[in-house]
Formats: sequence, structure tokens, C-alpha cells
Amino acid sequence: RKKVLPEIYLTRLLSTKGTLQKFLDDLFKAILSIRDDKPPVAVKYFFDFLEEQAEKRGITDPDTMHIWKTNSLPLRFWVNILKNPQFVFDIDKTDHIDACLSVIAQAFIDACSLSDLQLGKDSPTNKLLYAKEIPEYRKIVQRYYKQIHDMPPLSEQEM
Repeated sequence: RKKVLPEIYLTRLLSTKGTLQKFLDDLFKAILSIRDDKPPVAVKYFFDFLEEQAEKRGITDPDTMHIWKTNSLPLRFWVNILKNPQFVFDIDKTDHIDACLSVIAQAFIDACSLSDLQLGKDSPTNKLLYAKEIPEYRKIVQRYYKQIHDMPPLSEQEM
């Protein structure tokens, strides 16, 4: 067998990323946007609950609230759906598709993270691939959390 140069794979990888970029941007915006200034009621109620718990316990660090919200919704729910579309759709997930979805899920995880990515020449390709887009995705995550926080509290009847 002939040995394939890694540069060929990198070119193909970047070309594929370029093709899929608009779809990924639209996906992140769809997940992290509020239609008509109204998120799902359960999300607003739960985020308010987390903020209430932080207040009761004297936790004032905004990073802690961000982490609580991120661990509860984006990481527990959305990453699971992104990596396992067969939970929602009637599809077979091949190993190739699983690898591709893992890259997208990692980009979503990095977008929700508060720590800056420390990337270098030895960093995994899946982290390098979307490194340029992560700051913009982080802004979308922060705006989403702020929009939910700024909404009026729900009444018991609404819940």
C-alpha cells in the first residue's frame, strides 16, 4: 500500500470544514437562541432555580453560575444529542459519522468553556479545527445565558 501524506488529509479536512461551516454556525445559533424573547419554560425555570440556590449559599462568582448552567443544559443534553443523533432520528451511526460528530461536539464543549484553549503544534486536530470560531461561539453562549437571566421570572401558573 502506498503511504498517504498527512497533508492530503489536512487539505481534505479543511475543505470539508469550509463546506459544513454554515451548517455548524446555524446549529449553534439554533441551540443557543431564544425565539420571540421566550426560551423553553423549563430552561428559564431551571436557570432561575440555579441562581436562587447560588444566592442561598452565598455564591456570587459569575463563573460558577456559568459552569452550573453549562453542565446542566449544553453538556448534559445538547452534547448528548449531538453525539448520538440516533436517540432522536431513525439512523445508523457509523464509526466515520461518530468521529465527525465528536469534532462538532468538542467545538460545542469548547464554546461553553470559560477557560482559554492552550493550543500548540501538538494539540489534537479536532481542537485546532474550530479554534478560530470558538471565541465567537462563546459570545453566543454568554448572550444566551444573559437573555435568559434578564427575562422576568416565571409564575407558578406558567410553570
